[in-house]
Order: sequence, then structure tokens, then C-alpha cells
Amino acid sequence: MTESTAAASRPQPHGLHVIGIGRTGAAYVEALLRTGEIEDVLAHSGSSFAALLLDIGEDDMFVPNDYGRSLTKRLASREIPLDRYHYESVLLQTPGGEAFAKQLEAVRAPFKAATGQDLIPKLPKGDELPKVGQHTPRALSKALGAIGTHLGDKPIASALQRFADQVRKSEFPSTVLVVFGLAGGTGSGMAADLARALRLLLPANAQVAGLGQLSHSGDGDYFNSLAQTTALEEIDASAAKDASPQPFPGGFFVVTTEHSWQRLTAYTSTGIREVRQRFKQMVTNRFVADSFMRWAIADSGAHLARALSRAHGRWILFDVAKLTHPGVQVLPGEAGSRWDSVLQQWIGFTPQFSGLSDGFKTDYAEIHVYAPRDTRIDMIEEELRRVVSAAYVKGNRNAVSTYRSEFFDALTAYGNVILPGATKDDLVAYREAKAGATKLSATARALETA
Repeated sequence: MTESTAAASRPQPHGLHVIGIGRTGAAYVEALLRTGEIEDVLAHSGSSFAALLLDIGEDDMFVPNDYGRSLTKRLASREIPLDRYHYESVLLQTPGGEAFAKQLEAVRAPFKAATGQDLIPKLPKGDELPKVGQHTPRALSKALGAIGTHLGDKPIASALQRFADQVRKSEFPSTVLVVFGLAGGTGSGMAADLARALRLLLPANAQVAGLGQLSHSGDGDYFNSLAQTTALEEIDASAAKDASPQPFPGGFFVVTTEHSWQRLTAYTSTGIREVRQRFKQMVTNRFVADSFMRWAIADSGAHLARALSRAHGRWILFDVAKLTHPGVQVLPGEAGSRWDSVLQQWIGFTPQFSGLSDGFKTDYAEIHVYAPRDTRIDMIEEELRRVVSAAYVKGNRNAVSTYRSEFFDALTAYGNVILPGATKDDLVAYREAKAGATKLSATARALETA
């Protein structure tokens, strides 16, 4: 993959480490482990890489664990020292109802002492703990995170210490990305507390940044959920206080998935509906995760470091604007010129699917275009610049920086649109979910707002 905007001299490497929580976090961990770029980063003397995956239930752990093991073999084949790499996954157990109640009472005091927060008073009467594979409400996830960090064998605390020890091996400034889905319960429930605990263990040259992925309209009950609303409010409120309790002082990415979901699904209707739906969800989430991690690790982390530095702690909206999909609208073998109208059509959809409310403006933007070499990448770059400038950027077109990279799939083109300065109130998802929260039962609200 090559980039057309080249710096006069390469910056020093910027280390990237990742903690993934829940299904969404697993997709991002897998994406980074799968890239060849992470091997190239680790080939540099003084570099290190740590990855940690936590989940309730192991279904989404198998593939990342496989890639974690395979990266060890890939590094060995290139004679890259294996002590530069650490991967671990932690399967969190959900105790039975009576055992959970006892552990919840036991962990209240140490959790309060460490965080200044309270856990859910008690499990609502008549409510059962979810079984493996079922939705875990935020309140239960928060409690399980607290138990794993402060009670008994402390599996989360132990894993965080090993993770931090690996980060300390890096001789370069580093960013630890804590990645989770905003709409589910597992990640949104424990991510902020985990990040605060991690900050105490890291060296001064490592910053903690968050990445929360928004739901899309194909996510069923998770779409614009109350859990998502509560997670956004928690992160927003912490940023307004003194820096010490902030979970993500390095910055916070809000990743939108709607454009990628719409691009895949708009012309896809064959097969059994339930199977098709699961497949489309998986493809969308993995594509978005791949797109972000490919960008984050590129140029030894230079893009990531620049985006976080320029944002000065503000939230960064990261929109993966997928423009083409193999076999959708234009088939393999058809004239390449047929792509032009399709590309322009889906570039035009960028404001509609960005997830931002009308009226949002920012002082600058970045656009990273990925397209195969025989696609009109100059047209994609120019049209995306025009659309993004008109919709979101104060001032002139010079406030939009564009970058080009060659993509390996001859039938896929997309743009990563980076817009700093969005708040929860600028997100359509937040406004709509806030309005719909009153329709939920008191028990459901209690479990998702703790």
C-alpha cells in the first residue's frame, strides 16, 4: 500500500497497543493482529506491541486468539525478537445468582475507594443473570469488571499489569487504544473503569485513547440503544472534569458504521434473510475495524499520533465511507467507467450516513482515500473533499487534508473521513436514542444506566 502525500522525512515510530472488550473489541484486535504492518513496526529496534482481549463468553475470541498465535509464528519466521510482542485474552466468568450477589457486595468498598463510583444497588427483583451469548446489560458488565479488577484472583488487574509491562518496553511514545462497542453492554459497561485502572500502570510516554463504535441501522435491538446513550454520557461527563478521572485523556474516537452498512446492504437481497443479516453484520463490522486499524498502524502510527495531537482531547468522529463493494451495483468484468456514477452517488451520501446532526462544523478535516490503482482516485479525492468541505468545515478548502493509498481489492474503494470536535449532542444516534429511552421499562433503564 502506497501513500501519495509523503512527508519530507519520516517521523519516529509511534507505538500502538490495543485492548478490545466484547465482540466489537475483538474485531479490532483481530484486525490489527492480521495486518502485515504490525510486523514491520516490530522489526524496529526499541519497539513493542501489546494486545489484550476481554469478553464474557468465548465465541468471539476464537479467531483473534488464532491470529494472536499466528503472529508469534510470523515474527519468528522473520527473526524478530518475540519479547517485543505480548498477546493475552481473558474470559470473564459470570457467577450464579447467589454467588454474584455475594461478590457484588464484597467488591463495593474497594471499587468505591478506587473510582469514587457506586455499583448497581442490587439485581432487580425477579431478574436473572444472562446466559452466555445473551446480552449483558451495562450494570452487570460494570460489576463483573469491578470484580475482575478488585476481588479474589483479580484476573483483569493481573492482565492489565502484564499488558502495561509490555508497553513499558517501547522506547517510543505510544498510544493504548481501548476499543469497544457503544451499543452493547460488555464494552460500554466496563471500558471506562478499565481505562482508569490502566492509566495508573503505564509509563509517562504512553497515553490512553478510547474508541467507541456506534451501532448501525442493521443492528436490531442494539441500534441506538440506551446502553449507547449512557456510555456517551459517561465519557462526555468525565471529560468535563479535572483530568485525573478521565478514562481517555489521549482522545476519543467515535467510529460510525452506517455508511459501510448501507453500501453493503442497499442492493443485497438474496439468500435466507436471517443468515444474510448475520453475514452482513459481520462483514460490515470487520470492514470498519480493518479500515480503522489499517489507518492507525500506517506510517508507523504517524496518522494516529497526528489526529490525536491536533484534536487536543476533543472527540474525533471517524466515518468509514464505503463507496464500492465487490459485486454490488457493478459486477466484476464490467467496464470500469460504470464505477464513476456509482462512486459519485455514494460520495454524495457521506453527510447523510455520517451520523452527524445538521449544523455541525469543525475547523479542519482529514480524508484518507483507499482505492485500487485503476480506479479514478483523483476524482474520489476531489469529490470527497468538496462534499466534506461544504458540509462540515469552517473556512476554506485548505482546512481539509487528503491522503491517498492503494487498496489491494480491485473492486473496493472507500474513504476514512476524520472530523474532530463532535460532541454527544452532535450525534444523531444520541438524540434519537435519548428520545426513545422513555419507552423502556424501569428495570431495563436501571440495568443500562448504571
